[in-house]
Amino acid sequence: MIGHCIGGFVTWLIRHGAVEEGDRELYEYAAYSLLITLSPLLIIIVMGSFMGMVMESVVLILPFMVIRKFSGGYHAKHGWTCFIGSCAVLFLCVVLASHITCNVVLHFAVLGAVTSLCICSPIDSDNRRLSSGEKSRYKRVTCLIAVICALLYFLLWMAKLDTYAVCIAIGLVLPAGLQFPCILLRFRVSE
Repeated sequence: MIGHCIGGFVTWLIRHGAVEEGDRELYEYAAYSLLITLSPLLIIIVMGSFMGMVMESVVLILPFMVIRKFSGGYHAKHGWTCFIGSCAVLFLCVVLASHITCNVVLHFAVLGAVTSLCICSPIDSDNRRLSSGEKSRYKRVTCLIAVICALLYFLLWMAKLDTYAVCIAIGLVLPAGLQFPCILLRFRVSE
């Protein structure tokens, strides 16, 4: 269904002279990539609007999206499984954001997530293997973003903006958590 919509959009661009027919595949890939990249943001904005937590949802998803881009982690095998699982996890995260408070446990969770992300990132995907140069660059970027998010978390907490601090924390802990299935599989395979 998504492929059909993207194909129709690119056909419309071709008919209106915005794109050459020879570039169809490139534009279809670009449209698909953009949709996949923006879908978590769109999903969480819709969920947040139903829950009266749009700003909190956006603050939660932005660190997750940026870190996940470079850290890697678990990927579902099928598109619908990914979509349904992502919606469920994002819904759970928004619900948790309204129930979690900043405390010592959350502080340690943030520090643990940063440590885990810096040590374990990036996790290669079966769909696309990273070169050694990419792995090095992605590790540095992941560490930098994770540390910045942790600093932002602690600054928001000290400024008594706990609601947003919790959202940053969840956006930081989630990509670290999505690395654990891959790490466990790696250990099982090496046994």
